[in-house]
Amino acid sequence: MLLENNFAISELQRKLANIVRIGVVEEIDYEKAKVRVKIGEFITDWLPWVTARAGEDRSWFAPNIDEQVIVLSPYGELSLGVVLPAIYQEKYLPSERKENADIFELQDGSKVSYDKKDHHLEHVFKLKNELICEA
Repeated sequence: MLLENNFAISELQRKLANIVRIGVVEEIDYEKAKVRVKIGEFITDWLPWVTARAGEDRSWFAPNIDEQVIVLSPYGELSLGVVLPAIYQEKYLPSERKENADIFELQDGSKVSYDKKDHHLEHVFKLKNELICEA
């Protein structure tokens, strides 16, 4: 009986510890929209990442390798987890920190920013060949 109780307590502690975990993206399967996350020395199975929209309206914004993320695991089971991007880290800090600005910046330097106080919208595109606009 004591052995069973110790096991049950250990299992509850494990599940509780796994409900919310922080790690970094280790691998990405773009075709399946899944990632493997490194949490300490442990690497998860393939888990889906959370996106803004996944119905008739859809968004695609894949996480990056080494991006810090949160793994949310129902019932403390990492195999059931979903990955919630992203958390700033020392390696990848925001380039701008403005109270009234919404900023979307890409690795190549392209950027869309909007200042809600001044009502200023700025688009910076790093283009190779063309810009396509449809009306």
